[in-house]
Amino acid sequence: MMMFGLILLVIVAFYMFSSGNARGSCCTNHQSQAHTLLNILNDRYARGEINREEYLERKQELSAQR
Repeated sequence: MMMFGLILLVIVAFYMFSSGNARGSCCTNHQSQAHTLLNILNDRYARGEINREEYLERKQELSAQR
């Protein structure tokens, strides 16, 4: 039973470390997520779902997170 847990731990650790790239995936993923959120924000503004004031506030918040 203990051996099964150890094997599972090794598999999970391997998956976590192999899914990132060599340059540091944490920063790259964070930047790409902020870019995606900005695209969603732009789309919502273009469709008229939010007004200019709300658009500018949220855009500034997203820029501060980078």
